[in-house]
Amino acid sequence: MKIYMVRHGQSEGNLRRLWYGSTDLPLTDLGREQARQAGEKLKNAAFAVCYASPLIRAWETAQLVMAGRPEPILSTPDLREQHLGLLEDKTFDQVAQEDPLLIGRFNQNWVHEKPPEGEAYDTGLAPRVARVLDGLLKKGEDCLLVAHNGPLSYAITYLLDLPLKSAPQFYFHHGCYSMVELGDERSWNPGRNHLRKFNV
Repeated sequence: MKIYMVRHGQSEGNLRRLWYGSTDLPLTDLGREQARQAGEKLKNAAFAVCYASPLIRAWETAQLVMAGRPEPILSTPDLREQHLGLLEDKTFDQVAQEDPLLIGRFNQNWVHEKPPEGEAYDTGLAPRVARVLDGLLKKGEDCLLVAHNGPLSYAITYLLDLPLKSAPQFYFHHGCYSMVELGDERSWNPGRNHLRKFNV
């Protein structure tokens, strides 16, 4: 089984250097082009279905990646980005001025530091993304996930059985795809999953 992954293209939030997760901001023109680039890179990849976050930046990316393909795109709310609470829609500079200690704590331990009035990565985002992945593993179909850096970085750690603290090491670039191949009894190394492609 192969699970392909694509992060959304550049969004207005990326362009404006915002802290945002649940804030629903669209793609930029560059972001749309990056989505088309990812689709071109995946044109020969075979998978049965695309699961996409319903946030507009990911949903539009999925539509552009899948343009001309017959496979369905399924809205999957559990793939949405982490809700950042009071940090939502603020610039990096603004948050750094308002609470520099908070930024320091995030940089030290993002996966366990809950944003004020937001969603924790470890106890909020991680369990819901794990639910999605568990469902996919039961179906056993090759598939594509189109989502955000937070959910996708967790997906890598989950599928490769890595500690949660390693999630920030996996940063997904715009316009690229990644792929994890799951081992089975027919493989040379049964039960082991492998990161075959990353930011290609």
